[in-house]
Amino acid sequence: MCRPSLGLMTTTAVSPPTVLRVLRWTSLLVALAVGLFFLNDAFFSAWVAGGPPSEHKLGWERRSQGSLAFALASLFAGAFLFRALVRLPKPGRLSWFLAAVAILLAAAPLVAREVLIDKCLDSGGRWNNMFIECER
Repeated sequence: MCRPSLGLMTTTAVSPPTVLRVLRWTSLLVALAVGLFFLNDAFFSAWVAGGPPSEHKLGWERRSQGSLAFALASLFAGAFLFRALVRLPKPGRLSWFLAAVAILLAAAPLVAREVLIDKCLDSGGRWNNMFIECER
């Protein structure tokens, strides 16, 4: 950046608050884009699951639920970063609450899938990763 000073051009460095402001908005926009991607996948999967009867309706429903949880997790993570970066070094309780919700939402589909796999294998079935369901 150049500023005129008594007819001379001098350069100044970008201030840290400006860098944090750019990082803050960038993280929010990236999280929003990722959230919209997963939301689109959730709507598409729900549309396929609700279409004509098929063999793998349950798998599409599970995929839709997982994508919705990941979309919400991304949006909560973006809100956390947006709030936390302006309040550094102490983000505050609401920021940490947003981070905790984002982590729980991101972990929920993964934990649910592991529970389903465990139930399937315990009952003597075979887990099919492609269709997200148990084959007996």
